[in-house]
Amino acid sequence: MRQTFLLSLLAGLFAACSAAALVNPGLNHSSLPNGPGLTLDESFNIDQGVRLARAFGEYGPLLWLPENAAKVFSKPEHLPDHPPLGRFILGTAHEWFSWLVPGVGQAAYNVAAARLGSAIAFGFTVLMLTEFCRRRFGTPTAIATALLLIGTPPLVGHARLAALETCTNLAWTAATIPLLAWWTKPKPPSTTQALLSGICWGLLLITKVQGILLPPAVFLWSLLLHRQQAVRPLTAWLVAGLIIAFLGWPWIWQNPLEHTLQYLGRTNSTTSNRSVLYCWYLGSRYEDRLVPWHYPWILLLCSLPALSVAGCGLRALLRCRPERTEWLLLLISALPLVVFSIPGVPVYDGVRLFLPSFLGITLTAARGWAQLMTRFNTSRIPGIAVPALLLLLPLPWTLQPFAINQYGLLCGGNRGAAALGLEACYWNDSLNGNFWEQVPENAVVHVAPVSHPFQLNDLELLVPAVSARNIQLKPYLYAEAGGPPPERLLLLHRLADLRPELRHTSGEWTEEVRVELSGVPLARLLRRRAE
Repeated sequence: MRQTFLLSLLAGLFAACSAAALVNPGLNHSSLPNGPGLTLDESFNIDQGVRLARAFGEYGPLLWLPENAAKVFSKPEHLPDHPPLGRFILGTAHEWFSWLVPGVGQAAYNVAAARLGSAIAFGFTVLMLTEFCRRRFGTPTAIATALLLIGTPPLVGHARLAALETCTNLAWTAATIPLLAWWTKPKPPSTTQALLSGICWGLLLITKVQGILLPPAVFLWSLLLHRQQAVRPLTAWLVAGLIIAFLGWPWIWQNPLEHTLQYLGRTNSTTSNRSVLYCWYLGSRYEDRLVPWHYPWILLLCSLPALSVAGCGLRALLRCRPERTEWLLLLISALPLVVFSIPGVPVYDGVRLFLPSFLGITLTAARGWAQLMTRFNTSRIPGIAVPALLLLLPLPWTLQPFAINQYGLLCGGNRGAAALGLEACYWNDSLNGNFWEQVPENAVVHVAPVSHPFQLNDLELLVPAVSARNIQLKPYLYAEAGGPPPERLLLLHRLADLRPELRHTSGEWTEEVRVELSGVPLARLLRRRAE
C-alpha cells in the first residue's frame, strides 16, 4: 500500500517541481530559469493574498470574529471581485517562500514566491487525481493520468502564474472526487458522505465563481440515478456547501443578499462596471459576450495535447464500456463548456475559464492508454513502460516558459493556430527576464497595446529586471492621437488588442528583440531607424 501511494506522491512532487522550475518573471542575477513574464491580474491577486495571509497571521482563527472580520473585509483595500481562498493560498506562499527566492530588489512583492502557491496546488491536484485513479481503476490508469496531466501545457502554464486558475483546479478536484467515489454507487450516498461532499464544494465556491457550475450536474445525475432517494443527500450537499461558502467569506456577512448579487453580477459586463474584454478568434475580434458559441469547444480541441486526443480515441476504439464514474466525470467536465457556449455568457483568454474541463478529459484519455497498457501485459513493468514512455513525449512542450500559449498538434501547433486565426499569446507573459536583459539600460520604451491602466506600472514595480535596468515604459500614442514618434516601440502580439496596422511594421523600424514560440511572434521590440 505504501509503495503504491508512493507513486501518487512522486507524481505530485514531479508536477509541482515542473511548474515551480519556471516561476521566475525577471529576477535580478537569479540562477532560476526564466519563466513567463508578469501577467495581468497577478499583482491584484498577490496584493490581496498577502493582505489576507498577514491578517490571518495576526488574528489566527479569531479572524472569524465579527469585529476582526470587519476590520479586514470592510476596508476599501479588500477587492470582492473574487472569493478569498485562492488568493489566500497565493499570499501564504508569498509569505512562506519569499526568503527562498532572492533577486527581488526593491520590488513591492516577490512574484516568484507567490507563484509557488500555484505550483504546489498543481502538485496536489496531480497527487489527488493519480491516487483516486489508482484506487478506482488501477496502476496503469494512475500512471497515464499523472503523465498526461503533467504533459498538458495549459495546465502547467497556468500553474506558473500567481493566478486563481490552478487553485480553482485543485478545489474543483477536491469537490469532484467525493462525487465520483460516493455518488456513483447503486445506493445514494449517506448523509455523512453528502455533507463531506458539500464541504468540499463549499471550498470551491470560496475559491472562484466556477463553483456554481457543479450543482446542475450533481442534481441531474442524482435525480436520474436515485430518483426521490436523491432528495436527502442533495439537500445535505447543498446546505453544507452554502454554509461553508458563507462562513469562508466574511465580506458576505455584512449584507448577504446585496453582496452575493454584487459578486455574481461582476461576471457579466452588462450588469456591472467590469471592463469588456476582447477575443481574437478565427481571424476576427469579438467582445467577450459576443464570442461564437463554439469558441470553448474549438479552443479546447486545439489546446489538448495529441496524446490526450489519442487516449480518448483509444478509449472509444477499444470498446470498453464506460463505468458510472466516467459518465459522471464527463458530465461534470462538459458543463463548463456548455455554460460558456451559451450566447451572452462572457468568455475570454483562451481556455482559462474552463480549465477544469481538461481534468476530466485527461482522465478519460488515461483510461484509453491504460487499456493499451493492459494489452501489453500489466503484470510486468516493461508492459507498462512502453506506453508510459510514449506519454513522456509532450514534456518538452510544457518545460518551457511559454507553455500557456502552446497549441496542440490537432490544429497543427502554434503555426497552425495562427493560420486558423487564433490568439497568439496571453497577457505580457512573453516579457520575461530573457526579454528585459536584451533591452538597453535607461531605455524609454513605448508599449502597445496597453490593455489595463496598471499594466505598465505593475511591470516597473514588480519585475526587478525592469527597475534594475531603469527601463521606462510608456503607452504608445497612436498616429491619430498625435505626439512625437517614439524611438523604441514594444509590440505585444495579443491580437485581440493590437491594432492591425502594427502587426506588420514598415521599413522605418528595425527589430531589436523578438520573442516567438514555434515561429509565431509573441512580442517584438522595434527601434526607429535614423533619418
